[in-house]
Amino acid sequence: MPTSVVLPQSRPTPSPADTPAPPRPVGYFERTLPPALILGTFFAVTLPMAALVRWADTGVVVWVYLWLFGMTHFVLTLTVYMQSGNLRHFAATWRNRLYFFAVPVGLFIAFDLLHAFRVGATFPVFALWFWGAVRLLDFNHFNRQSFGVYQLFKARTGVRFPAGLKRTEDAFFAALTVLLFATFLGGGLCPLLQPGGWLTVADVGRGLADPVLPLDVLQAATVVGVAAAVGLLSASVTGLVRAWRAAGRPAGLAMALTYLAFQAASAVLAVVSFPLYIASLAIHYVEYHVLMAPRCFRSRLDEASRLDRFYGRVRANRVLFYAAVVVIAGLVTVLAAAGMGVMGRYPGVFAEPVGYLVLIALFDGLFVFHYFVEMLIWRFSDPYFRQSRAGLYFAPKPA
Repeated sequence: MPTSVVLPQSRPTPSPADTPAPPRPVGYFERTLPPALILGTFFAVTLPMAALVRWADTGVVVWVYLWLFGMTHFVLTLTVYMQSGNLRHFAATWRNRLYFFAVPVGLFIAFDLLHAFRVGATFPVFALWFWGAVRLLDFNHFNRQSFGVYQLFKARTGVRFPAGLKRTEDAFFAALTVLLFATFLGGGLCPLLQPGGWLTVADVGRGLADPVLPLDVLQAATVVGVAAAVGLLSASVTGLVRAWRAAGRPAGLAMALTYLAFQAASAVLAVVSFPLYIASLAIHYVEYHVLMAPRCFRSRLDEASRLDRFYGRVRANRVLFYAAVVVIAGLVTVLAAAGMGVMGRYPGVFAEPVGYLVLIALFDGLFVFHYFVEMLIWRFSDPYFRQSRAGLYFAPKPA
Protein backbone atom coordinates (compact mmCIF):
# COMPACT_ATOMS: atom_id res chain seq x y z
CA MET A 1 0.00 0.00 0.00
CA PRO A 2 1.61 3.22 -1.00
CA THR A 3 2.42 5.66 1.76
CA SER A 4 0.53 8.93 1.46
CA VAL A 5 2.57 12.03 1.78
CA VAL A 6 1.00 15.01 3.56
CA LEU A 7 2.31 18.18 2.07
CA PRO A 8 2.54 21.25 4.35
CA GLN A 9 -0.16 23.72 3.60
CA SER A 10 0.99 27.20 2.83
CA ARG A 11 -0.59 29.97 4.89
CA PRO A 12 -2.37 32.68 2.96
CA THR A 13 -0.49 35.91 2.78
CA PRO A 14 -2.36 38.51 4.82
CA SER A 15 -3.70 41.35 2.80
CA PRO A 16 -3.01 44.94 3.80
CA ALA A 17 -6.62 45.19 4.94
CA ASP A 18 -6.03 42.36 7.46
CA THR A 19 -2.91 44.00 8.94
CA PRO A 20 -3.80 45.94 12.06
CA ALA A 21 -2.94 49.61 11.77
CA PRO A 22 -0.38 50.88 14.25
CA PRO A 23 -1.92 52.87 17.09
CA ARG A 24 -2.22 56.55 16.28
CA PRO A 25 0.06 58.69 18.44
CA VAL A 26 -1.65 60.98 20.89
CA GLY A 27 -0.75 64.65 20.75
CA TYR A 28 -0.01 66.81 23.77
CA PHE A 29 -3.37 68.58 23.85
CA GLU A 30 -5.21 65.36 22.99
CA ARG A 31 -4.24 63.91 26.36
CA THR A 32 -6.47 64.23 29.40
CA LEU A 33 -4.22 66.20 31.74
CA PRO A 34 -3.51 69.48 29.85
CA PRO A 35 -7.19 70.42 29.23
CA ALA A 36 -8.16 69.09 32.68
CA LEU A 37 -5.64 71.46 34.31
CA ILE A 38 -7.16 74.38 32.44
CA LEU A 39 -10.75 73.51 33.33
CA GLY A 40 -9.93 72.65 36.94
CA THR A 41 -8.50 76.13 37.46
CA PHE A 42 -11.99 77.63 37.51
CA PHE A 43 -12.89 75.81 40.74
CA ALA A 44 -9.39 75.64 42.22
CA VAL A 45 -8.34 79.26 41.65
CA THR A 46 -10.90 81.52 39.94
CA LEU A 47 -13.79 81.13 42.36
CA PRO A 48 -11.66 81.13 45.57
CA MET A 49 -9.77 84.25 44.41
CA ALA A 50 -13.04 85.99 43.55
CA ALA A 51 -14.37 85.22 47.03
CA LEU A 52 -11.19 86.50 48.67
CA VAL A 53 -11.20 89.74 46.69
CA ARG A 54 -14.89 90.31 47.41
CA TRP A 55 -15.14 89.40 51.09
CA ALA A 56 -11.67 89.16 52.68
CA ASP A 57 -8.55 91.20 53.33
CA THR A 58 -6.40 89.99 50.49
CA GLY A 59 -3.17 92.00 50.48
CA VAL A 60 -0.55 89.26 50.87
CA VAL A 61 -2.65 86.54 49.20
CA VAL A 62 -3.23 88.63 46.07
CA TRP A 63 0.44 89.55 45.74
CA VAL A 64 1.47 85.90 46.08
CA TYR A 65 -1.16 84.93 43.49
CA LEU A 66 0.09 87.61 41.10
CA TRP A 67 3.65 86.45 41.61
CA LEU A 68 3.05 82.72 41.10
CA PHE A 69 0.44 82.96 38.35
CA GLY A 70 0.63 86.36 36.67
CA MET A 71 4.31 87.25 36.78
CA THR A 72 5.47 83.74 35.93
CA HIS A 73 3.27 83.76 32.84
CA PHE A 74 4.91 87.03 31.78
CA VAL A 75 8.41 85.64 32.43
CA LEU A 76 7.66 82.56 30.31
CA THR A 77 7.30 84.87 27.32
CA LEU A 78 11.02 85.62 27.64
CA THR A 79 11.89 81.97 27.06
CA VAL A 80 11.35 82.46 23.33
CA TYR A 81 14.52 84.58 23.42
CA MET A 82 16.46 81.70 24.99
CA GLN A 83 16.53 79.58 21.83
CA SER A 84 19.04 80.27 19.07
CA GLY A 85 16.65 79.36 16.25
CA ASN A 86 14.18 81.98 17.43
CA LEU A 87 16.91 84.59 17.82
CA ARG A 88 18.14 83.93 14.29
CA HIS A 89 14.60 84.42 13.03
CA PHE A 90 14.22 87.60 15.10
CA ALA A 91 17.41 89.03 13.58
CA ALA A 92 16.83 87.80 10.02
CA THR A 93 15.36 91.03 8.63
CA TRP A 94 15.14 94.68 9.60
CA ARG A 95 11.43 94.26 10.12
CA ASN A 96 11.97 91.34 12.49
CA ARG A 97 14.65 93.25 14.38
CA LEU A 98 12.23 96.13 14.79
CA TYR A 99 9.38 93.90 15.98
CA PHE A 100 11.28 91.53 18.28
CA PHE A 101 14.01 93.79 19.69
CA ALA A 102 13.41 97.52 19.19
CA VAL A 103 9.71 97.69 19.98
CA PRO A 104 9.83 95.48 23.15
CA VAL A 105 12.75 97.49 24.59
CA GLY A 106 11.00 100.73 23.63
CA LEU A 107 7.85 99.63 25.45
CA PHE A 108 9.69 99.12 28.73
CA ILE A 109 11.47 102.46 28.41
CA ALA A 110 8.25 104.29 27.53
CA PHE A 111 6.28 102.93 30.48
CA ASP A 112 9.17 103.59 32.84
CA LEU A 113 9.32 107.22 31.71
CA LEU A 114 5.55 107.61 31.92
CA HIS A 115 5.56 106.49 35.56
CA ALA A 116 8.79 108.26 36.53
CA PHE A 117 7.68 111.66 35.20
CA ARG A 118 4.07 111.20 36.32
CA VAL A 119 2.75 111.98 32.88
CA GLY A 120 -0.75 111.05 33.95
CA ALA A 121 -0.86 113.80 36.57
CA THR A 122 0.69 116.41 34.26
CA PHE A 123 -1.36 115.61 31.16
CA PRO A 124 -4.66 114.13 32.40
CA VAL A 125 -6.37 114.14 28.98
CA PHE A 126 -3.46 112.27 27.40
CA ALA A 127 -3.43 109.85 30.33
CA LEU A 128 -7.15 109.18 29.90
CA TRP A 129 -6.73 108.19 26.26
CA PHE A 130 -3.42 106.38 26.70
CA TRP A 131 -4.30 104.24 29.71
CA GLY A 132 -7.74 103.60 28.25
CA ALA A 133 -6.08 102.24 25.11
CA VAL A 134 -3.82 100.03 27.25
CA ARG A 135 -6.82 98.60 29.08
CA LEU A 136 -8.61 97.95 25.81
CA LEU A 137 -5.55 96.06 24.54
CA ASP A 138 -5.51 94.14 27.82
CA PHE A 139 -9.13 93.04 27.50
CA ASN A 140 -8.67 92.21 23.84
CA HIS A 141 -5.61 90.07 24.65
CA PHE A 142 -7.51 88.24 27.38
CA ASN A 143 -10.41 87.39 25.09
CA ARG A 144 -8.30 86.69 21.99
CA GLN A 145 -6.36 84.07 23.92
CA SER A 146 -9.63 82.57 25.15
CA PHE A 147 -10.83 82.40 21.56
CA GLY A 148 -7.61 80.68 20.45
CA VAL A 149 -7.62 78.10 23.25
CA TYR A 150 -11.29 77.43 22.59
CA GLN A 151 -10.32 76.46 19.03
CA LEU A 152 -7.86 73.92 20.50
CA PHE A 153 -10.65 72.42 22.59
CA LYS A 154 -12.83 72.21 19.50
CA ALA A 155 -9.99 70.57 17.56
CA ARG A 156 -9.92 67.74 20.13
CA THR A 157 -13.29 66.58 18.79
CA GLY A 158 -11.82 65.94 15.34
CA VAL A 159 -14.80 67.69 13.74
CA ARG A 160 -14.27 70.13 10.88
CA PHE A 161 -16.52 73.02 11.88
CA PRO A 162 -17.86 75.61 9.42
CA ALA A 163 -15.63 78.65 8.88
CA GLY A 164 -18.53 80.96 9.71
CA LEU A 165 -18.78 79.45 13.19
CA LYS A 166 -15.28 80.67 14.03
CA ARG A 167 -16.21 84.22 13.03
CA THR A 168 -19.28 84.06 15.28
CA GLU A 169 -17.16 82.87 18.21
CA ASP A 170 -14.62 85.61 17.57
CA ALA A 171 -17.41 88.19 17.64
CA PHE A 172 -18.70 86.75 20.94
CA PHE A 173 -15.34 87.22 22.65
CA ALA A 174 -15.12 90.71 21.14
CA ALA A 175 -18.47 91.50 22.78
CA LEU A 176 -16.98 90.44 26.13
CA THR A 177 -14.13 92.89 25.50
CA VAL A 178 -16.66 95.70 24.98
CA LEU A 179 -18.45 94.82 28.22
CA LEU A 180 -15.21 94.77 30.21
CA PHE A 181 -14.22 98.14 28.78
CA ALA A 182 -17.62 99.64 29.64
CA THR A 183 -17.23 98.54 33.27
CA PHE A 184 -13.69 99.93 33.40
CA LEU A 185 -14.86 103.29 32.03
CA GLY A 186 -17.72 103.18 34.53
CA GLY A 187 -15.27 103.36 37.41
CA GLY A 188 -14.97 99.65 38.15
CA LEU A 189 -18.65 98.72 38.54
CA CYS A 190 -21.08 97.57 35.85
CA PRO A 191 -22.93 100.69 34.65
CA LEU A 192 -26.28 98.90 34.95
CA LEU A 193 -25.70 98.53 38.71
CA GLN A 194 -25.01 102.20 39.41
CA PRO A 195 -27.67 104.70 40.53
CA GLY A 196 -28.95 107.59 38.47
CA GLY A 197 -29.06 106.00 35.03
CA TRP A 198 -32.07 105.49 32.82
CA LEU A 199 -31.25 101.77 32.47
CA THR A 200 -30.22 101.03 36.06
CA VAL A 201 -31.45 97.54 36.97
CA ALA A 202 -30.15 97.55 40.57
CA ASP A 203 -28.56 100.20 42.77
CA VAL A 204 -25.54 98.68 44.51
CA GLY A 205 -23.67 101.96 44.97
CA ARG A 206 -20.93 103.79 43.15
CA GLY A 207 -17.83 102.33 41.55
CA LEU A 208 -14.29 102.79 42.79
CA ALA A 209 -13.99 105.93 40.65
CA ASP A 210 -16.30 108.29 38.83
CA PRO A 211 -17.41 107.19 35.34
CA VAL A 212 -15.24 108.57 32.56
CA LEU A 213 -18.22 108.95 30.20
CA PRO A 214 -21.84 109.82 30.99
CA LEU A 215 -23.53 106.94 32.78
CA ASP A 216 -26.40 106.85 30.28
CA VAL A 217 -23.93 106.31 27.43
CA LEU A 218 -22.14 103.51 29.29
CA GLN A 219 -25.43 101.86 30.19
CA ALA A 220 -26.57 101.91 26.56
CA ALA A 221 -23.24 100.40 25.47
CA THR A 222 -23.57 97.70 28.14
CA VAL A 223 -27.10 96.77 27.07
CA VAL A 224 -26.00 96.51 23.45
CA GLY A 225 -22.96 94.45 24.50
CA VAL A 226 -25.05 92.09 26.61
CA ALA A 227 -27.59 91.58 23.81
CA ALA A 228 -24.81 90.94 21.30
CA ALA A 229 -22.95 88.54 23.62
CA VAL A 230 -26.09 86.51 24.39
CA GLY A 231 -27.08 86.28 20.74
CA LEU A 232 -23.59 85.37 19.54
CA LEU A 233 -23.15 82.81 22.31
CA SER A 234 -26.45 81.17 21.41
CA ALA A 235 -25.52 81.07 17.72
CA SER A 236 -22.06 79.69 18.54
CA VAL A 237 -23.34 76.85 20.71
CA THR A 238 -26.11 76.00 18.26
CA GLY A 239 -23.70 75.83 15.33
CA LEU A 240 -21.21 73.80 17.35
CA VAL A 241 -23.77 71.18 18.40
CA ARG A 242 -25.23 70.97 14.90
CA ALA A 243 -21.82 70.26 13.32
CA TRP A 244 -20.98 67.80 16.11
CA ARG A 245 -24.17 65.83 15.51
CA ALA A 246 -23.59 65.80 11.77
CA ALA A 247 -20.14 64.30 12.37
CA GLY A 248 -21.57 61.39 14.35
CA ARG A 249 -21.25 62.73 17.91
CA PRO A 250 -17.53 62.16 18.51
CA ALA A 251 -16.00 62.70 21.94
CA GLY A 252 -14.70 66.01 23.19
CA LEU A 253 -17.67 68.34 22.87
CA ALA A 254 -18.36 68.49 26.63
CA MET A 255 -14.87 69.79 27.37
CA ALA A 256 -15.13 72.45 24.66
CA LEU A 257 -18.49 73.71 25.95
CA THR A 258 -17.22 73.63 29.54
CA TYR A 259 -14.24 75.78 28.59
CA LEU A 260 -16.51 78.25 26.81
CA ALA A 261 -18.79 78.45 29.85
CA PHE A 262 -15.92 78.89 32.33
CA GLN A 263 -14.21 81.65 30.36
CA ALA A 264 -17.50 83.45 29.76
CA ALA A 265 -18.26 83.26 33.49
CA SER A 266 -14.74 84.49 34.32
CA ALA A 267 -15.23 87.54 32.11
CA VAL A 268 -18.68 88.20 33.62
CA LEU A 269 -17.11 88.41 37.09
CA ALA A 270 -15.04 91.40 35.99
CA VAL A 271 -17.91 92.89 33.98
CA VAL A 272 -19.94 93.04 37.20
CA SER A 273 -17.08 94.31 39.40
CA PHE A 274 -13.72 95.15 37.91
CA PRO A 275 -11.62 94.36 41.04
CA LEU A 276 -12.55 90.72 40.32
CA TYR A 277 -10.56 90.93 37.09
CA ILE A 278 -7.51 89.42 38.76
CA ALA A 279 -9.62 86.34 39.54
CA SER A 280 -10.96 86.34 35.97
CA LEU A 281 -7.40 85.97 34.69
CA ALA A 282 -6.69 82.70 36.54
CA ILE A 283 -7.56 80.40 33.62
CA HIS A 284 -5.75 82.80 31.28
CA TYR A 285 -2.56 82.40 33.33
CA VAL A 286 -2.78 78.63 33.75
CA GLU A 287 -3.63 77.86 30.13
CA TYR A 288 -0.65 79.93 29.02
CA HIS A 289 1.63 77.79 31.20
CA VAL A 290 -0.01 74.65 29.79
CA LEU A 291 0.40 75.78 26.17
CA MET A 292 3.96 77.05 26.61
CA ALA A 293 5.16 73.74 28.08
CA PRO A 294 5.69 72.05 24.67
CA ARG A 295 7.40 75.16 23.29
CA CYS A 296 9.72 75.26 26.29
CA PHE A 297 10.51 71.54 26.62
CA ARG A 298 9.95 69.96 23.20
CA SER A 299 11.25 72.55 20.76
CA ARG A 300 14.30 71.57 18.73
CA LEU A 301 17.65 72.90 19.93
CA ASP A 302 20.93 73.33 18.08
CA GLU A 303 23.73 71.51 19.87
CA ALA A 304 26.26 73.71 18.08
CA SER A 305 24.82 76.76 19.86
CA ARG A 306 26.20 77.61 23.28
CA LEU A 307 22.88 79.30 24.17
CA ASP A 308 20.91 76.19 23.22
CA ARG A 309 23.23 73.94 25.18
CA PHE A 310 22.74 76.12 28.26
CA TYR A 311 18.97 76.24 27.74
CA GLY A 312 18.93 72.48 27.19
CA ARG A 313 20.63 71.89 30.55
CA VAL A 314 18.14 74.14 32.33
CA ARG A 315 15.04 72.60 30.76
CA ALA A 316 16.34 69.05 31.28
CA ASN A 317 15.30 69.42 34.92
CA ARG A 318 11.77 70.79 35.01
CA VAL A 319 11.96 71.53 38.72
CA LEU A 320 15.04 73.67 38.09
CA PHE A 321 13.40 75.34 35.10
CA TYR A 322 10.25 76.38 36.93
CA ALA A 323 12.22 77.31 40.05
CA ALA A 324 14.18 79.78 37.91
CA VAL A 325 10.92 81.16 36.45
CA VAL A 326 9.42 81.59 39.93
CA VAL A 327 12.54 83.31 41.30
CA ILE A 328 12.77 85.74 38.37
CA ALA A 329 9.04 86.46 38.62
CA GLY A 330 9.44 87.14 42.34
CA LEU A 331 12.21 89.64 41.71
CA VAL A 332 10.12 91.40 39.07
CA THR A 333 7.16 91.59 41.46
CA VAL A 334 9.20 93.03 44.33
CA LEU A 335 11.05 95.53 42.13
CA ALA A 336 7.86 96.72 40.46
CA ALA A 337 6.11 97.18 43.79
CA ALA A 338 9.14 98.92 45.33
CA GLY A 339 9.42 101.19 42.30
CA MET A 340 5.84 102.33 42.69
CA GLY A 341 6.48 103.05 46.36
CA VAL A 342 9.63 105.06 45.61
CA MET A 343 7.73 107.19 43.09
CA GLY A 344 5.31 108.04 45.89
CA ARG A 345 2.34 107.09 43.77
CA TYR A 346 1.35 104.06 45.80
CA PRO A 347 2.82 104.25 49.32
CA GLY A 348 2.61 100.96 51.15
CA VAL A 349 1.88 98.86 48.09
CA PHE A 350 1.83 95.67 50.15
CA ALA A 351 -0.73 97.08 52.57
CA GLU A 352 -4.22 95.64 52.75
CA PRO A 353 -6.47 95.82 50.91
CA VAL A 354 -4.75 95.90 47.52
CA GLY A 355 -6.27 98.57 45.27
CA TYR A 356 -7.03 97.42 41.77
CA LEU A 357 -5.37 100.52 40.29
CA VAL A 358 -2.12 99.42 41.91
CA LEU A 359 -2.39 96.06 40.19
CA ILE A 360 -3.15 97.70 36.87
CA ALA A 361 -0.08 99.94 37.11
CA LEU A 362 2.09 96.95 38.00
CA PHE A 363 1.15 95.05 34.87
CA ASP A 364 0.99 97.79 32.26
CA GLY A 365 4.57 97.68 30.94
CA LEU A 366 4.92 93.91 31.21
CA PHE A 367 1.49 93.35 29.74
CA VAL A 368 2.05 95.44 26.62
CA PHE A 369 5.42 93.74 26.05
CA HIS A 370 3.81 90.33 26.58
CA TYR A 371 0.85 91.19 24.35
CA PHE A 372 3.04 92.47 21.53
CA VAL A 373 5.44 89.50 21.52
CA GLU A 374 2.63 86.96 21.92
CA MET A 375 0.80 88.51 19.00
CA LEU A 376 3.83 87.65 16.85
CA ILE A 377 4.98 84.24 18.07
CA TRP A 378 1.53 82.61 17.77
CA ARG A 379 0.76 83.86 14.26
CA PHE A 380 0.00 81.07 11.80
CA SER A 381 0.77 83.49 8.96
CA ASP A 382 4.46 83.40 9.93
CA PRO A 383 5.94 80.29 8.20
CA TYR A 384 8.70 79.99 10.82
CA PHE A 385 6.37 79.80 13.82
CA ARG A 386 3.84 77.69 11.90
CA GLN A 387 6.55 75.12 11.21
CA SER A 388 8.01 75.28 14.73
CA ARG A 389 4.58 74.48 16.24
CA ALA A 390 3.86 71.59 13.88
CA GLY A 391 3.16 68.44 15.88
CA LEU A 392 3.54 70.12 19.28
CA TYR A 393 -0.14 70.00 20.25
CA PHE A 394 -1.83 67.47 17.98
CA ALA A 395 -0.39 64.31 16.46
CA PRO A 396 -0.05 64.41 12.67
CA LYS A 397 -3.00 62.88 10.88
CA PRO A 398 -2.31 59.61 9.01
CA ALA A 399 -1.86 59.93 5.27
